[in-house]
Amino acid sequence: MKKENQQHDEDRKDEDLVSGIKIEHNKVPKLLVAVFYVVAIWAIGYAIFMPGKLEVEPEAAPQDNKGELIFTGTCLNCHATGAAPDLKGVTDRLKEEDIKNVIKNGRNTMPAIGHLYTDKEIDKVYEFLEDYR
Repeated sequence: MKKENQQHDEDRKDEDLVSGIKIEHNKVPKLLVAVFYVVAIWAIGYAIFMPGKLEVEPEAAPQDNKGELIFTGTCLNCHATGAAPDLKGVTDRLKEEDIKNVIKNGRNTMPAIGHLYTDKEIDKVYEFLEDYR
């Protein structure tokens, strides 16, 4: 009887009785604990030593179609709706300096947008306008 009570007491170490419900306490395998600590240490190290490494810098982004992106996102809002003249063949009608000046400083009802873009971006817009037919 004594051995049976000892066995019963040993079984009860891993379980509790809560509101008449038997709750067992299982141990977490050592391998799972080791994996948890390895991942936690890696995550902390990554957060400390690698911040911002996945960001793409603007200079690294492709710039081949920058002029087209500016043109379609800014210029066509007015020039494609009839609110402003059509820009097809504009490089045949105006000199390069005049076109860049209009982009930078505006003209008539066109607002100046030179403060929004760099000279390099305005050059890209002009390059795009040369092929815009």
